[in-house]
Amino acid sequence: MAALAYLALTYGGLRYRQQASASATVHREMPNLSNRESWAFHFLAAAAVTLQGLTLLPDWFADGALRFGFAPAVSWMLWLAVALLWVESWFSRLPRLAVMIFPLAALAVLLPSWFPGGVLLEHPSAVFRGHILLAMLAYSCFALASGQAWLMITQERALHRAELNEGWWTQLPSLLEMDRTLVRIVLAGLILLTLTLATGALVNLEAGHPPLRLDHKTVFTLLTWAMGVVFLLGRMRWGWRGRLAARFALVGFGLLLLAYVGSRFVLEIVLGR
Repeated sequence: MAALAYLALTYGGLRYRQQASASATVHREMPNLSNRESWAFHFLAAAAVTLQGLTLLPDWFADGALRFGFAPAVSWMLWLAVALLWVESWFSRLPRLAVMIFPLAALAVLLPSWFPGGVLLEHPSAVFRGHILLAMLAYSCFALASGQAWLMITQERALHRAELNEGWWTQLPSLLEMDRTLVRIVLAGLILLTLTLATGALVNLEAGHPPLRLDHKTVFTLLTWAMGVVFLLGRMRWGWRGRLAARFALVGFGLLLLAYVGSRFVLEIVLGR
């Protein structure tokens, strides 16, 4: 049901994009969503997020073993990303290309049925569960930041080629507005990543290990954290914007993917372990 709701959102979003492109070509302006259409979108998006949450949350907070892996991580990441987009849609106009996240979320709902992952821990503590949840929130923020960064890079290229008033470029917010949104997303992701590292240290202490274990997950997470700090410092001190800022966001998300999701994909799907 969650996958069907996401596909319905995809269909409605693509239809609106076609109408918007035609209106922009004829009238040189974008049509606004009517109140009825807006409420229908928000209701359907809330229903999809709620239904997907019902596939994740009961098992997450149930007693007993905690199963996790590549597919559950992707499902959590897309679920939280859609939830963040839904909240953002109440306060600002989203890029029309945001509709492309819905088919990905529909696929993510079904992935854990095919690749359920393995048992992380038989009886995990609340700190351990919170640590993984914060990590998935950080993943979601950096995933949104990478999508925003890609749009900014392509939008800037179109601006230099004088193509910004043609095609789907007319459906994007201004480059300055997108740049400000990117900073907010990266800041939120950096805060969540800091909390992830802090709770990870607590998990290690609970297990009787040193608070900082330099395995591949910790190393790539620390590198992502450092990229986020440098990005924000560069913006405040040297005014980094546009393509440079977007590339920092893309590299940061790439490093974070290598920390867990990428490595679990190789182990579970490629190597079958």
